[in-house]
Amino acid sequence: MSLQIAFITGRSQPGNTSLSPDQRAFMAALGREGEGIPVNFPWVAQREAWQATPLLRASMNNARDYLGSRRPAFVRTYQAGTLALLASADHTLLLCGSCGLELFNNLQLPGSVMSRVSIFAFGPVARRRPDCRHMLVQGRQDWISRLWFRDVDESIACGHMNYLSQPALIDGCTRFIRTL
Repeated sequence: MSLQIAFITGRSQPGNTSLSPDQRAFMAALGREGEGIPVNFPWVAQREAWQATPLLRASMNNARDYLGSRRPAFVRTYQAGTLALLASADHTLLLCGSCGLELFNNLQLPGSVMSRVSIFAFGPVARRRPDCRHMLVQGRQDWISRLWFRDVDESIACGHMNYLSQPALIDGCTRFIRTL
């Protein structure tokens, strides 16, 4: 079975899909770089390097993504590309950070592809769990995610902004991958 792993998170800096240093380090810590998609949602090739975005601006951009994903234009713009990504491997693991789970849910993917996708969501900010195999991880100090989810699959010691650097998140994701 071919497995691919991709990030789907809010876009702190619209137009730049490059992975952050933390995202690249997380993928390396999983030891699965060859299976990783080298860019973030919407998985479009990127020439520019990742650039840090001030927290307030990044938060506003992510809130815009969260709300914008509820519009019909979101499905029209991103569903076909997502289906193409999912078709390129036997199974896809999506690493959903923060509002990435809401973005995924709002893609309105057909049920026929859901058996070929799994979600590992950390700090989930979404209105519901996904309709596919998934694991929700929440930091015990993450009051933002707790506004959306009271019941998660695993809790770790962190806040909303530092999941990817936590060894417990890497361990949880590694265990989840073994079940796929």
